[in-house]
Amino acid sequence: MVRISNKPNVRGIKKVSENFEYRSKLIGREGRLFAGLIDTRFSGFALGIFIALLFVVIIPFIAKLLGF
Repeated sequence: MVRISNKPNVRGIKKVSENFEYRSKLIGREGRLFAGLIDTRFSGFALGIFIALLFVVIIPFIAKLLGF
């Protein structure tokens, strides 16, 4: 015979609420990461272009001036 209980399944409720809390934290973390990436994209592009010019144009020009 199956016993029917009027007590709530507290362990199951806690497990589900922890799962929801974990997932909401992951969604929030992803949102903050994306916002940070969007915020720094222009400065990142500028820095990348500067480094590319440094390696492709400026350093070989200086090496040519010094006779290497």
